[in-house]
Amino acid sequence: MPRIFSNLNLHGATPPRVQPTLGEWGPVQVPSTKQKKRMRIWVTLALLGALIAIFLLGWYVYYAMTGSWGFGIGDERQFFEALLG
Repeated sequence: MPRIFSNLNLHGATPPRVQPTLGEWGPVQVPSTKQKKRMRIWVTLALLGALIAIFLLGWYVYYAMTGSWGFGIGDERQFFEALLG
């Protein structure tokens, strides 16, 4: 089964004794694998929250302009009744 996300552990299959400590070979503030996974979850939740906020803002503007709840809810006459006369 193919993986959706890449492996966040950049050390791979190397033994712990040969893995560098933070700051030995690279930048000091490199995030750990656990921090990367946590950030991936937070970004997904933030994106979902932003999409919901944009949808609700659009719905509110539609409601303010038309006075209708939308999706045929709250109309005096239903769609098929309007077609039939």
